[in-house]
Amino acid sequence: MAHRVVLGGEYDLSRKEEVSSLFDSLSTDAPAVVDMSAVTYVDSTFLRLLADLHCRFKDSPVTLTGVSERIKRILHIVRFDQLFRLA
Repeated sequence: MAHRVVLGGEYDLSRKEEVSSLFDSLSTDAPAVVDMSAVTYVDSTFLRLLADLHCRFKDSPVTLTGVSERIKRILHIVRFDQLFRLA
């Protein structure tokens, strides 16, 4: 069964520790799902944390769900659409 994290709001430097703790709490023994349906903003800090999460889950897929079109565009620009499953 996949491990799941639900995020909401804006994610920037001010929420780095919160997101880092959430991502660190995920066990790599199963795939991860990050529900981003309520996320309205991300910055490079958040993208870095996603990159770190991808590295931790190199043997299990990470799926990002509920990603808004605006954030999908950002993920596409930095080619994270090639690192994560977008659902």
